[in-house]
Amino acid sequence: MDTNESKVKWGILDILLVLGFIFILTRIFTWLIGGLIGELVITQRYLVSVMLQTIAVILALIYFNIIKGVTWKEIGIRAERPFRVLAYGLFGGIILFITVVFTGLIIELILPVEPYLQPFAEIVLGAMGYSDLIMLLIIGAVLVPIGEEIYFRGMVYPVFKKKWGLAAGMIFSGVFFSLMHFDALRFVPLLLGGIGLAYIYERSGSLFACMLAHGLWNGIMILLLYFSADYFV
Repeated sequence: MDTNESKVKWGILDILLVLGFIFILTRIFTWLIGGLIGELVITQRYLVSVMLQTIAVILALIYFNIIKGVTWKEIGIRAERPFRVLAYGLFGGIILFITVVFTGLIIELILPVEPYLQPFAEIVLGAMGYSDLIMLLIIGAVLVPIGEEIYFRGMVYPVFKKKWGLAAGMIFSGVFFSLMHFDALRFVPLLLGGIGLAYIYERSGSLFACMLAHGLWNGIMILLLYFSADYFV
């Protein structure tokens, strides 16, 4: 990336505060509109929840800008070298998908545990028609990558890289990314996915490449689940 570790103006306390802020804001808004949420179908509830998380991340960006003096470019929101960004986003997303799926299948064969569906995967399998599919793609392939990449690669990874170096920073940020998904069975595939996204960020210098790769990874999985009803995650 163009931005080196010495320019990181925030630290571990800041990323933990942002994580707490995202959690609290999401819970408060969900509680405030609890009556409405209860009347929505499950895909709409997920959409509202993810939208709230994305809004919380954007508010955190404003905090970084005003309080810490961090520009959006320093976070990684930059559009230089668009062809490089596009290439890493497209090819990176396909490689991530293959890596995560292949690793997940190996773990399922090795571990003596009954595989289970993630809640979002269950929603995809229970989707009713293309309107649900479009909503699920908006959630999983657009909103989730935007929020998660700004936080995990834009905010968390640079702190870990500054503290522990390039390789360890990628690994520890990948561990953190995987832990925050609260899925023990898929810890390793998500860890590899997190490391891969950090690598894409390093090589492209832009969160847009990470968002594209993450969105492609999620989008392919959603489409496969929807059209084949097979278990790929």
